[in-house]
Amino acid sequence: MRIDGIATGDIIRASIGGRVVYGEVLEISAGVVHFNPISRGAGWRHASAHQIVGHWRRAGRRGSGRDDAESAVAPIEQLSLNLDPPPGPIPPRH
Repeated sequence: MRIDGIATGDIIRASIGGRVVYGEVLEISAGVVHFNPISRGAGWRHASAHQIVGHWRRAGRRGSGRDDAESAVAPIEQLSLNLDPPPGPIPPRH
């Protein structure tokens, strides 16, 4: 598999020594993918390009082109509260 499309934070499936290992990519250097295995019992922490048999890209929300600090603030319409009392009498609490 080509490792050009693999990035930090992606999930990979590697076949190493006859075993299948899933892991989250930490870094890619010199054609080797270093990963943190999802199962802590796995003894492998890196795989070469030919050992990687699956890849899932980490996908988040699509950016709106705004800065992260600006996107964390909700629009004013979403923050408005309706403080009007409900119509009709309020039932007594028991």
